[in-house]
Amino acid sequence: MQLHSHLYLWYPVTSAHPRKSLCIQAALKSFKKLIPKYAVRVLFNIILAFYFTTANSQENPPQTQIEVANLSATELLRKAKSLQHSDQSLSTQLANDSLRLSKINKNQPVSAQAHTLLGELAQQAKDLDQALQHFLQAIFIYKNMNDMQNQIMSSIVYAETFFAANRYVEGDKILDELLPITHQYGEELPIALVLITKGNGYYQQKHYDDAIAQYTPALKYLSDKDEVTQKHRADTYKIIAQSYKRLKNREQTASFYTKALAIYTALQDPKLMARTLNTLAEAERYLGNYLIALDYSIHGLKLHERLDDPIGYVKALMGAGIIFRHIGSYEKSLEHIHKAHLFYKKMNDVSGIAKTSNELGFIYTQLDQVDQAKSFYQITIDQPEKKIEPQTLATALREMAVIDLGSGDYESAKVMAQKAHKIYQNDNDKSKASISARIIGNIYRAQQDDTNAIAYYRESLSLATEIGSEIYQIKAQTPLAGILIGEHTEEAIDLLKKALELAIQIDSKTQKLYVYRELRKAEKSRGNIAESLHYAEEEIALTKIIQEEREDNELVLVKAKLYSHKKEMELKSLKEITKLDQIELIKKKSEIEIAEQERKISELELTKNKYASIALSSLLAICLLAVILLSRRFVHSRKHNKELGYLAARDPLTNCYNRRILFDLMNRDFADLELLGEYCIILADIDQFKAVNDNYGHTTGDSVLRAVADILQDSIRQNDIVARFGGEEFCVVLPGASQDQAMRIAETIRRKIETSHFDDVTVTCSFGVTSIQFNAKTPQELIDQADLALYKSKSNGRNQVTLWDQSLERQ
Repeated sequence: MQLHSHLYLWYPVTSAHPRKSLCIQAALKSFKKLIPKYAVRVLFNIILAFYFTTANSQENPPQTQIEVANLSATELLRKAKSLQHSDQSLSTQLANDSLRLSKINKNQPVSAQAHTLLGELAQQAKDLDQALQHFLQAIFIYKNMNDMQNQIMSSIVYAETFFAANRYVEGDKILDELLPITHQYGEELPIALVLITKGNGYYQQKHYDDAIAQYTPALKYLSDKDEVTQKHRADTYKIIAQSYKRLKNREQTASFYTKALAIYTALQDPKLMARTLNTLAEAERYLGNYLIALDYSIHGLKLHERLDDPIGYVKALMGAGIIFRHIGSYEKSLEHIHKAHLFYKKMNDVSGIAKTSNELGFIYTQLDQVDQAKSFYQITIDQPEKKIEPQTLATALREMAVIDLGSGDYESAKVMAQKAHKIYQNDNDKSKASISARIIGNIYRAQQDDTNAIAYYRESLSLATEIGSEIYQIKAQTPLAGILIGEHTEEAIDLLKKALELAIQIDSKTQKLYVYRELRKAEKSRGNIAESLHYAEEEIALTKIIQEEREDNELVLVKAKLYSHKKEMELKSLKEITKLDQIELIKKKSEIEIAEQERKISELELTKNKYASIALSSLLAICLLAVILLSRRFVHSRKHNKELGYLAARDPLTNCYNRRILFDLMNRDFADLELLGEYCIILADIDQFKAVNDNYGHTTGDSVLRAVADILQDSIRQNDIVARFGGEEFCVVLPGASQDQAMRIAETIRRKIETSHFDDVTVTCSFGVTSIQFNAKTPQELIDQADLALYKSKSNGRNQVTLWDQSLERQ
């Protein structure tokens, strides 16, 4: 790939007016051929004077360009990063200017970072070829600098961009070449990230077995107990679970979701806990473990009620509603699905409206309220096709076809089923296409059009055989054989015996019963009465077994309903107990106040009776002495309490505020969001701090922590605070600070730490910055945003400052 450079004669003039500068160059080249060399300089001055005159009279350069005219390459890059998501065009211009200056000054780190930012901006603009060029240049620079860590991280992003462009072979080749380099580098996390990225490429291509083969070995390189590594480990468990879900391996799906949940719980990440509980509930539902699924689902809903995650909450409502439908608790199912339906209608989310309409249709179908069911399926069918998933539309069409078939409206049923069948064929969904082909066969059979019915049953059987679905093969073979009995009885019996073998293999008693019924008819048709009676006996015996199992299943469903009711009662009981406890507390408080008042009255009466006026002077003297003593004790106690309060609010090692005080102060600030105004926080984390402890000892590590804390406290304004957030992590709260101010403060601190020496030890810090302007509603949400930005700084090679933006939520 060739990279094209731009010619700059002046700055900022040419960056503001590139076309004019190129015109001047072209003019000079032309005149050089016509006039003597000494005249070129004179002519150049004339053209330049004319240029500036017209520029000043006809154009006013944008204010932003005037402001950045004297900035360094690093400052231009920082400004470009801050505008990455708010003004992509200006961000691109500033990044290019930063790249130009860094090349002139031979500042390779800034050049690499500028290329990386330009690559990200090109990605945002969907110009993947341009993005690839910039990422490749960043890799070359890091390689020349012998910065292996950033070379690896840039190479991963480079491969991911190939995957985004559906150029999987090229992306895979890059990762194969990168893997030995990560082993040479020696750190486990980069090795794991390469394997995970390779797995993601297979996952995007729907090669789920190959994806799992990459994700699984990545896990052994994610053994460190730090938060970043554990987050990667949990995310890997989750993507493995999703891969098994696509492969319809329900047991493994549930197993890996359970492992992911355990880590998210240990990390105390309520949002990821809640969402994983929802998916785990779905996995257990597919396994038929309704009680376990219901427990996970209710737990997930309780978490979502305390979170500001409406999308996650509505998905949890959907999941719970489906479980309630499966256990026959239709009222509860309707309640939950309807809430989700109303949410999607309020948000005008067409896809969500369609999905919830289908779910409501399923419930009313189970209740035999076909008119209600049809009305909801019709809502899905009436939605704009481009705004809903084809599979969602096909489901509604298929279910409408089944209802119309049952009511005898065969023509309408045929139209609906054939539309669904076409969608499944276009999506190459052979499993669903097998179902829709069988439904069309049933419609033709009901119309006594055996020729077309046989054709569609054979198509359904062929598709089922191709995907290896035993149950769908049986469901196609049985009705196909039913039509063939009489004219092609031998073929019918052959099909039925194959279906019986498959039914025994998968232990489906219901399907065996249907096969026995058709075999009884087939043997009777060819006059084999003994065999027909044998199958009749098998049919009767199996009917009894199925009835017993049905009763057992009904008992399980009843237990599930009771369990659900028990959970609801427990929740109500807890709420009532909480209310009673509050009432009792208020009552006790009132009793204490009354007793205190009575005690004071009694003391006053006693004093009045006990002391006569004759002893008043003595009493005053004694009281005066007591007051003096108490005053001294009070002053001493107050001083002591103040010292204790100071110690309780501070981290003893760094003298920063502790985590408890941090949240107390932030909760006070968030008490009235309308009055809060500008408000930013910075999360700072010392890079590779574990190595400091390992190489120099914990005493030196403590010295480094104290020194970094001192730099933080010396770099902030009067009303700002610094708190030790945990381990080697600090939180800086900046009331009244804008995003730009917070970024400048963070960068100042970063440079001070980078250039400082602590007992002959040098360290760097990574920073995550966020602002209340990004719509955080609680201190925890604001800290979570800063934490994601900090994580981005760590992932991009450490020793940098990252401002939070919405795209970090999707990474």
